[in-house]
Amino acid sequence: MRRVSLGFLLLSAFASAELKAETVCGPVTVSATSGAPFQTEIENEVCSQINSKFQTGNLSSVLGYMARAYAVAAQGRVADYGSNMQVFSFGAATTLAVSNISVPTGYGDLEALGKRLSAQTVPDVGTGFSATATLGISLKTTTLRKRGWFDPKNLNIYASFFLLPSVSYQSYSIDALSGSLYLQYKLLQPRKVPFALVTWGGLDIGLGYTYSTTKFKVESTEKLATINFTSNGKNIVYEPTGSLSLAYTTHVIPLEVSTNVSLLYFLSLVVGAAADFHVLTNAELAANVSGAVKVDGTSTAGDYARFNTTETGKVSGVGFRMFAGPQFNIWKMRLFTLAHMTSDSTYGVTLGARFSW
Repeated sequence: MRRVSLGFLLLSAFASAELKAETVCGPVTVSATSGAPFQTEIENEVCSQINSKFQTGNLSSVLGYMARAYAVAAQGRVADYGSNMQVFSFGAATTLAVSNISVPTGYGDLEALGKRLSAQTVPDVGTGFSATATLGISLKTTTLRKRGWFDPKNLNIYASFFLLPSVSYQSYSIDALSGSLYLQYKLLQPRKVPFALVTWGGLDIGLGYTYSTTKFKVESTEKLATINFTSNGKNIVYEPTGSLSLAYTTHVIPLEVSTNVSLLYFLSLVVGAAADFHVLTNAELAANVSGAVKVDGTSTAGDYARFNTTETGKVSGVGFRMFAGPQFNIWKMRLFTLAHMTSDSTYGVTLGARFSW
């Protein structure tokens, strides 16, 4: 009976020691027995370093910024706002967007932004990128008749599609898919300004639907990052392996009003406003990261840190956006750029080219 009791006490002691050998902070679990007698302090510092490096306490807001940026990145690439095609148009465009940053006004702002972006593995700045190829058809040359206020000859129809199969480089991979349908109706017809070399392009209203998804992934069996610091006089090194993936998805219905002015034919200036109805727009981060914690170059089988989590940030409701930019007209070629700004401090730039007949 005494032996049974002693065995039970020893088992309980070992179990308690095992429970105390780990520190849990959010999605991070750390054990650093090589750091005894400073094990708890070192584990807490490892937790703090990982949380800072991977923004674990801030992931929901970061992913919200990511989703906002991707929602803007999916816009501005499809319709032709700067010219009045007569038959068809064909082209390609891409949009890059960022969220949760202020527009830099000087070198100091740029330097601060550079440090901010390089300080964390997952920065607290949203970024989004999307591209597509578009075919537009005008109904001007058809024999469709006017019905009341609606004239089919004032309608342009655009369809876009883009597919990027999984592309890998070293430990990084990316794949993307997008498709859009957009209807553009000319409410007011173009007019030339008398005694001037300026043409007003009229007033357009547009309604569309865009689906877009992009997934980035980094996976490594060597190391994803390096965390190196000193705690209680001991040098701690953590170089985890595993995977991090960021998946964007957006379903958005843009309602847009736009106009343009052409000067001497070769230059057009576009300005417009939009209400973007977000049916579903989100960004999801999946992390599966683990590795040995080395204390003064020593690591036992029980010295590790793990970071496993899935977080999602969403955009819901209606977002308001303004856009403007120049278009250069070279015969039937159109080289264009648009700057986007939203009511939630998200910014985007569209670059593209199209052939318009």
